[in-house]
Amino acid sequence: MRLLLLRHGEAGFDAPRDELRYLTERGRLQLRQLLTQQADEFAGVQRIVHSPYLRTCQTAELVREVVSVNAEPLDLLTPESAPQQVVDWLSEQRDDSLLLVTHQPLVGLLVSLLCEADLSHPEPMLPGALAIIELEFPAAGLGQLQKLLR
Repeated sequence: MRLLLLRHGEAGFDAPRDELRYLTERGRLQLRQLLTQQADEFAGVQRIVHSPYLRTCQTAELVREVVSVNAEPLDLLTPESAPQQVVDWLSEQRDDSLLLVTHQPLVGLLVSLLCEADLSHPEPMLPGALAIIELEFPAAGLGQLQKLLR
């Protein structure tokens, strides 16, 4: 499995609840630049799965402008979710290339867990950061980090 982990773009702080924070214009611009520069990396994505929060939904929609695939929300991808539960969910998926759009701290913990089998040093993923991991099987420590764009 080729797993792409994308942290949502820069979001504003003036929403009434965290779930309703939306992408800033700067965040949209930075994501569009990433998507243009890394179009080849997104070309094989078969499905986009994202957190139900507004900013990840918006990020997934921007990706869909480049890659015409289905995007679906998954409650398991919220900021404070347990990384091992996401890895367990990944082990049940049959996609060859899958994009997850999520948040910190989850995304940084997933990179660390999948590639190092270690949760004590999560990857510092800024808004719009992308990690690409190759996995023969989704399990702790079995991933090979192919690319990290911050």
